[in-house]
Order: sequence, then structure tokens, then C-alpha cells
Amino acid sequence: MREKKILWIITFNLIIIFSEILFGIISNSFALIADALHNAGDVIAIVITYIALKLGTKQTTFKYTFGFLRSEMMAAFVNTLFLSITMIYMIYQAVYRFFNPEIIEPLYMIIVGTIAVIANGISAYLLNTMNTSTHTHHEHHHEHRDANIKSAYLHMLSDALISVGVVTAGIFIYFFRIYYIDSILTIVFSLYILRHSYPLLKKSFLSLMDTNITDISPEELDKVIKIDDNIIEYHDLHIYKPSSKYNFISFHIVLKNNNLILKEIEEMTGKIKHNLKKYDFNHILIQVDTDSHIKHKINCELKE
Repeated sequence: MREKKILWIITFNLIIIFSEILFGIISNSFALIADALHNAGDVIAIVITYIALKLGTKQTTFKYTFGFLRSEMMAAFVNTLFLSITMIYMIYQAVYRFFNPEIIEPLYMIIVGTIAVIANGISAYLLNTMNTSTHTHHEHHHEHRDANIKSAYLHMLSDALISVGVVTAGIFIYFFRIYYIDSILTIVFSLYILRHSYPLLKKSFLSLMDTNITDISPEELDKVIKIDDNIIEYHDLHIYKPSSKYNFISFHIVLKNNNLILKEIEEMTGKIKHNLKKYDFNHILIQVDTDSHIKHKINCELKE
């Protein structure tokens, strides 16, 4: 279902691109042509999103033991990075046009821009509605937003806003011949998109770097793991978030009593896993060591 919506979005945007290029040439409107190029970049981003979604549904194999969990964050990072670069370039062009205004035919800007606003608005709405899934762990309620879909949504939102700018600029030019309004609106909208894209760019980059971006604090984790007096310490701690839906954690615990039976150890680790799930960890690996493995410190120390 999601893949079909994305295919419709790609179709909408291809129509917009060809229309803006055609009427941009006819009207001598650089704004329309620039918007068409921006839309072309976003179509590439949507195609990346589509590929990532298809890869994300593939099953794990002996070679790809994690499947393609990373595809979501990789696509999100590429999309938001490309979007940020595009916005910076749009600001550069807007500043240049501000000091070097061009005479253009505003009527085509208004007509084609309005069509682009509608199509991009529908595309952004479709992406936003397919982006949220929720699940509950006991008293905790968690909402997951697919970073890949969100990056595509930001692209479509940026397109819609820039198209609004094109229409607004066309109206001002038509009635008042104020050509520099196009540059001002382009800068404002580009800065807005950059501001809202940065958190996702940062999140996807940190995820790819296997950085701990979960909400649990070092103190909370310490209480969760040291739930039993038999646990002396824990070490070789690794926390990472390969996608918006998964939180991975692995560590070793060192036991004081080396004579515990397997059932007792499983009960102990079972309690730890139960409490970790409350913090939205859904892939938990615990190795149990005897006191001969004590290190007196955590290998990968938690730092905020």
C-alpha cells in the first residue's frame, strides 16, 4: 500500500517537473525552472525512499543477518543531506536574483505554481499519513516515525512551500511589479526547511554511526541491569538504533555467585529484559560471565 502511494507521488511530481520546465521557458521565469530542478531532485529522493522501503521488507539471510534495517536511515540521511544542499543552493540563487532581478511573465508562475502547490500538498499529506505507527509496552506508549518516510515528507513539504512562494511572487509581480519578492520568499522558505531538516539529518547520521540515541539515561540503565544483588557489574555495553522501529542493546553481566543454575540465571536475565522493554528496547542480548571476567568498569562508558 505504501509503495503504491509513493508511485503516485512520483507520477504527480514528474508531471509538475515537465510543466514547470515548459512554462518556465515560455514565460522566461527562472523561478519556475529552478523549482522544476528542485522537484527533479526530490523525485530522486522519493525513488530512493521507494527502494529503501522495498529493501526493508526483505527477509534476513545468512549473508545479511540484519536484513536491510539500515536502508531506512541511509535513505533518510541521503535525502536530508541532498535537501539541505539544495536549500543552500536556492538561497544562493535567491540572493543573486535579489541583486539581479529578471523580467518575467507572472501569469504562468501563478497558474503552474498553484498546480504545483496542490500536487505537492497532496504528496506531502499522503507521506505524512503513512508515516506513523504506534505500539504500547505496558504503561509506556511509543510512536515510531519512519525516518526515511519523514525525509521524503520534508522534501514534498519544501516543494509545496517553495511553490507557494512562486505563486505569491507571481501575484506581487503581476500587480506591483516587485520582482525581488521571489528572492525574499525563497530565502525564508529555504531557511525554514533547513531548520526542520537538521534534526532528522543529525538523527540519521548518528544512527549510521551506531551512536546511542535512545532516551534512557546512564543512571536508569544502571538500575535496570543491576536488579539483582548477584550482579557485580556489567561491561561491553553497546546501544544503537539501526532504524526508527528498533533499539538494540547488548552487554555482559558478571555474577557474584558462580554456582547458580541455568533456571535461576534465566529468571534474572528475564527480569532485566522485561524492564529494558519498557524503555523500548526490542533486540536484547545479555551474556552472563563469572567473576573471573570482572573488569571493574564498563568498556563502553555511557556519556551524555
